[in-house]
Amino acid sequence: MIVLLASLLTGCSPEPASIKIDGDATVNVHDLTALDVAKATVLDKDGKALDPQPKLDWTVTPAEVAKLDGTKVTLLAAGDATVEAKVGEIKGSYKIHVGLPDKLEIAGYDAATPVPVGGTAALTGTVMAGADKVEGQTVTWTTSDAAIADVDAAGMVSGKAEGKATITGTAGTLTAVVEVSVGGAVAATDAAPVEAPK
Repeated sequence: MIVLLASLLTGCSPEPASIKIDGDATVNVHDLTALDVAKATVLDKDGKALDPQPKLDWTVTPAEVAKLDGTKVTLLAAGDATVEAKVGEIKGSYKIHVGLPDKLEIAGYDAATPVPVGGTAALTGTVMAGADKVEGQTVTWTTSDAAIADVDAAGMVSGKAEGKATITGTAGTLTAVVEVSVGGAVAATDAAPVEAPK
């Protein structure tokens, strides 16, 4: 009787039918920080989580882009990696796209329109990884000649005197430059009110 009961219980155990991966199908990253392996749940044919959960075998390919370190995925280079979980013949996977910053773009100054003496131009710096913008990057600004065109920490250029100065933006190891011309009429300022004749 005991043997028969054990056999019945064993026969009723649900079989793995699919693996559900939490999170996005593709994870986009712009640095080589290690990532936690995504949480995965093994489901039966009715879509219910198995209890207890079977042990999953994880792999990461290709080895040139990323490798598995315990519960972490260590990123090694730019490219696409596939993280796969497997139990028996059942598989689930997601991708990691590693796009490393490769360019700094500067906008906000039109070379055809010099900055007036006393005027300003607001520069913006955008870090790119291929065609993708990289958010959360800090750009620092310097000028080759503050007596002609000064620049503050926010990228605001102030025209000081006629001439040309090179403004450099730096974000990490990336740099970009723009040559700013200063000249033309002094920028208008709020004039003092004129008293009407008596």
